[in-house]
Amino acid sequence: MIGAGRRDRKVTFYRSVTAENSYGEPVATGSPTALAQAFAMVAWGAGREIRQAAIEGNSQTATFIVLSTASLRGVTTKDYIEFEGANWDIAAIALRGRREIEFTATRRAA
Repeated sequence: MIGAGRRDRKVTFYRSVTAENSYGEPVATGSPTALAQAFAMVAWGAGREIRQAAIEGNSQTATFIVLSTASLRGVTTKDYIEFEGANWDIAAIALRGRREIEFTATRRAA
């Protein structure tokens, strides 16, 4: 388990309200709902290449490790994370034992 001092970045988890249009595409129909806030340890990936890709405008991936709560266990890959003014689409969710959850997400293009 990660020490509390390493979970020092505040993140908010949101769920979008969507419906399908006549073409079967998802369309936002209302304001997103905040599901939970948590303090996370943010891991930026395995190398300089990932950070360089983000600088050049390509996608950036990060892993957010938070303490497990009932609200966070209800988060799905259809939800997203708001962190440092950007929205991050959740790509994968993994339990880390009984106390932590790991969310891997990709920053949305601006």
